[in-house]
Amino acid sequence: MSYVWNRRLSNEMRELGYDIVTKTLIVTFSDGIRRYYAPVTYEMYSTICHAKFPQRLFQQTIEGKIPRIYVTEYDSLSRTVH
Repeated sequence: MSYVWNRRLSNEMRELGYDIVTKTLIVTFSDGIRRYYAPVTYEMYSTICHAKFPQRLFQQTIEGKIPRIYVTEYDSLSRTVH
């Protein structure tokens, strides 16, 4: 696993991470809840990181449009798409 992280993006998004190997976007919200989305391109991760309003861009391009995955332990064998 190779991760890229960007921290303190906005009041709502505490962290935004990206697993290069599995093309998984990892979002940690201000309440501490972490969500995983796949497949997401590195370009989309980078675009959200550099956006003036990352939360808005995330909601417009990822949430509800890219499958959210639920993990018990983060590895490529334990992923379930919902």
